[in-house]
Amino acid sequence: MNTTYCITGVSGYIGRLLARRLASDPKNRVIGIDLNEPENLEEIEFHRSDIRDPNIASVLKAENVDVLIHLAFYTLPEGNAVEAESINIDGTKNILKALKEADATRLILASSSAAYGSHPDNPVPMSESQPLRPNRFFYYSWHKATQEELTQQFVNSHPAVKAIILRPCILIGPHINNPTGDSLKQKLLVYISGEQTPIQVIYEDDAVEAFRLAATSNSEGIYNVAADSTVTYPELAKMMNKRLILLPFWLLSRLATVGKWLRVSPVSATTLKFIRNPIVVDPSKFNQQFNFTPKYDSKQAFVQFVKEI
Repeated sequence: MNTTYCITGVSGYIGRLLARRLASDPKNRVIGIDLNEPENLEEIEFHRSDIRDPNIASVLKAENVDVLIHLAFYTLPEGNAVEAESINIDGTKNILKALKEADATRLILASSSAAYGSHPDNPVPMSESQPLRPNRFFYYSWHKATQEELTQQFVNSHPAVKAIILRPCILIGPHINNPTGDSLKQKLLVYISGEQTPIQVIYEDDAVEAFRLAATSNSEGIYNVAADSTVTYPELAKMMNKRLILLPFWLLSRLATVGKWLRVSPVSATTLKFIRNPIVVDPSKFNQQFNFTPKYDSKQAFVQFVKEI
């Protein structure tokens, strides 16, 4: 029996890769929803739509969607905060309403390890039992945690729907398109001096496989998704054969804010404040449940990234 999957945000970083992987199985039918049509993705059936559009329910119903994979998200951490809230929060509310009206029975939500929040006393690593403490100053973190709350409320009210919430750590790979990738592609790396914060990443192919495993299973629950080990910026600079300048937080934050205003820096003090604390998660629950082992640990993922950019 064929299964119909619907991916919101199908033109995004992970959406395109996941759609292609799911569509490679002839038993799968893949529907994509986005405002922009993905390039070179003829394997799917595409619907141009905004996730805030009330008519999305009719699309899901007409296509007999079995599994909804909600990836659509305003990802720029320092973009338009009003637009971000409209897409991330109002859009999620609308998607959940559409899911109910279409009688779909499976939901996969892309959350993030950022939902745990950036705090000096974060345990290393954090399991799924760690309370979420999202940072209001960093709406990416706040919105991911709010998405989870909305999803949990929906599932509690609709027990027929099985939901998986995935909390991946930072993604890295040749297709990366965000401030992390922009900063790593600079000739000179600049970071905060002092004790170096551990950085945890997962290679894009491994992240896509984790989403595929979740989407094609009958499981439910909340899972961290990450690779083993961590790296620091000095280690990263050495692996990438790039010069690294370490500056005090107060100085770097001021320079970054001015640079952001001048459009020469991908981030300002807001992002630096968020990344200065460790956010390292324990992926063992997911790995055991889905018999999953990432091909690359964090250090190997960066090495592979350098080879492919």
